[in-house]
Amino acid sequence: MSRSLCSFRVVPALLLAVLAAPAVDAQLCPGGGDNFWKADNIPQVPVGPLGASVIQGLCEGEALGKVFTLPPGMPVQKITSVGVGFGHGSGAGGFNATCNIEIYDGLTWNGNLPVLGTKVFDLGDDLAAELQVISHGINTFDFSTQVPVDVEVGNTANRRFVVVFRSAINPNGSCAGGHPANYMTDYTGGGGCQSTPQTNLMDIEGQGWRDVNHAQVLGFNICGGIINAYNGNWLIRACTTDAAPSNNGQFINLGNQLTGNFAPVLTGNGSLVGGETFDLSFTGMPPSQTLWLFVGISRIDFFPFFGGTLVPNPDFTFLLPTSLGALFLPGQSLPPGIPPGFSIYLHGWMNDPGGPAGAAATNALELITP
Repeated sequence: MSRSLCSFRVVPALLLAVLAAPAVDAQLCPGGGDNFWKADNIPQVPVGPLGASVIQGLCEGEALGKVFTLPPGMPVQKITSVGVGFGHGSGAGGFNATCNIEIYDGLTWNGNLPVLGTKVFDLGDDLAAELQVISHGINTFDFSTQVPVDVEVGNTANRRFVVVFRSAINPNGSCAGGHPANYMTDYTGGGGCQSTPQTNLMDIEGQGWRDVNHAQVLGFNICGGIINAYNGNWLIRACTTDAAPSNNGQFINLGNQLTGNFAPVLTGNGSLVGGETFDLSFTGMPPSQTLWLFVGISRIDFFPFFGGTLVPNPDFTFLLPTSLGALFLPGQSLPPGIPPGFSIYLHGWMNDPGGPAGAAATNALELITP
């Protein structure tokens, strides 16, 4: 798409709540307890005329994206709605366009270049649909009623997700001359680049994804600068709720318990969701001199002729002498740096040297980290 320099302008506009009552109402999340996400200066529900800016230089086929990060301890989230600001430089209503919605789980950085993670939703591909946007306000799409499957984010180690709106059809103007009706930011004037770093993205034709703070077109920085092609923070919002409970952060009993003179049982208590410690208990064992707890990262048939499964990783082996018939180990901690969705295997081996019971293994447990 060819452009002229005149298309690269940030046009101040008014975000008129009274002109966009349906969009304003829709900014409330579908569920009363949903988490609301935004990184702009416009209130969640605008009241009265508020300043905003139209980014005229975003062309059809290009995209705007917003990066959000789950705080520590927050479980995996399910998207319930997303919203985007669309307006006209005059503040007038009634200007229409269409766009696609894309959701990405995870984002990393290669220097100043964003590398988006797995695409977990695409409105065009998944539902054969587009979102129609209208000026002048924040247009929303309700996942809770329109999308038949859960769209989950927060499964990656960096805990980031990206909400993307890709311009499909914008009949208001042209790429060469600019689109007077286009997607908006919270910019209201002033010098310099007022975009929060590593938060606002743009997929620019011929370049790919860029952080707007470092993006250039025709050799000029688009955020602030002499052409003032972009400024502020995209008006992109999202609502989420905690994803349905899964095995993540919980114990799965794998069985493989030996039978014999005694049948010790290993039990995991609690969940790692929201924390990093768990409790273990051993029951059904005789007065033993030694109990070995094996914790590792792979399943190995260590004693296949006994029918048991042990994980003999020396780095995660604990020797627990005891003379009790049961043992409780509160507050066990996972080693640092284990990524989400990672399997940890636990297995106990008890030895009663010289006694009538001999030796026996417990059942195996799998712990999937949240």
